[in-house]
Amino acid sequence: MWHLTRDRVLMVTAAVMTVLACTMTVLYVTKGDDNPRPARVVGTAGPSAAAKNTPSARGTAAPGTVKAAYSVRSQWKDGFNAEVTLTNLSSQPLTGWTVQLGLPQSVDVTSTWGAKAEVQPGRLVMHSQAYNTYLEAGGAIRMGFEAKGAAAQPTSCSVNGSPC
Repeated sequence: MWHLTRDRVLMVTAAVMTVLACTMTVLYVTKGDDNPRPARVVGTAGPSAAAKNTPSARGTAAPGTVKAAYSVRSQWKDGFNAEVTLTNLSSQPLTGWTVQLGLPQSVDVTSTWGAKAEVQPGRLVMHSQAYNTYLEAGGAIRMGFEAKGAAAQPTSCSVNGSPC
């Protein structure tokens, strides 16, 4: 009899712990994205058909209401790591964003994180992803890239078509 009671207590405890672990995982995954998940996505994939057909898939921002700040985070002999912080300065949320950076021809982007990227010679286009497409009023999103070549400031920058 004692074994049956102990086994029930262990089973109930295991079930409660499983529910708790699942709840904590969901809360962690759905929280604000202060620390972007690394994504090694480099390619030329465009928006999905659903995004093209949805009127609110891309937000529009008045010039000067969204800014992008660029900084080189680390450098080594043959390359560097850079971060772009996108900040919504307006009082309205932004749904969808695209950051375009003009880079020197000698810079070869090898990986990105926090954005879906299109890499072309001398140009890097970073698009919002499903988990970070919504940028709340006053909010900021960080993304970045690793590249071969000498670290340099972008030759041009725009957010949703407006200068950074």
